[in-house]
Amino acid sequence: MKKKTEKKYVIKTWRTMKRHLRSFVKNDEQEDLHRFRTGVKKLRALLILGDSAAKDTVLEKRFKPVRKIFKQAGEIRNAYINQELGKAVGENIDFIREQQQIMKITTRAFNADKDQHSAWLRKTRRRLLKRIRPISKHHLSLYYRQHLEIIAAALNHPSFNEELHTCRKQLKVLLYNYPLAGPELDLAFNEPYLDQVQAAIGDWHDNELAIALLSTTETRNSKETLKGLKRQATVLKRQLTRLTRNFHEQASPPTKI
Repeated sequence: MKKKTEKKYVIKTWRTMKRHLRSFVKNDEQEDLHRFRTGVKKLRALLILGDSAAKDTVLEKRFKPVRKIFKQAGEIRNAYINQELGKAVGENIDFIREQQQIMKITTRAFNADKDQHSAWLRKTRRRLLKRIRPISKHHLSLYYRQHLEIIAAALNHPSFNEELHTCRKQLKVLLYNYPLAGPELDLAFNEPYLDQVQAAIGDWHDNELAIALLSTTETRNSKETLKGLKRQATVLKRQLTRLTRNFHEQASPPTKI
């Protein structure tokens, strides 16, 4: 993977990410916040791949200021997701209002830091572009092959705990980098299937976080909402178990697709 190609991708993704961040600060649209966070994930995925081919991890370390913004934005996003899950499984008005209030407070704090965020983004982008290095075809194929094997081993008999969420993170690194790495890989990579798997894990994980949160919250109708979330958890686990059967064969078929 050429350095020029990587730089072009970083610049384009960074520009889109910043546009959505500015739009969220202006309009408070959740879709803009989601797209900003997706942009951060895409950039970090490339940096993780780049560091894997180097002697040290300078790229991801230099990305820390942007990850701070990402984490702060995640507090808003989590409250929004919890609110939507609460609406989907019950009529727990108190829980939904609580999440709306958290979203309102965290959004106000996030927007108040917009100048600091802008400075962090500007400085981090400049520093990263100076450090980007090419990645060999051999390393790309080795990286994808090894990580698919690691994920396949974990999904052979999935444990519904944090290990499963780690699998999703690993899948997203492969998926986000695929537009760049794909043409240089010497193995098949079933992108639609893998995207379906990571989305299914994400749905399960969001539901689990809402269960954990509601379990510590005493509000009217909380028991009914909790029951609804737990029923949903059973369905999501069953669906994910079916989806990940023969994971390795589906993820990387014998012939390139």
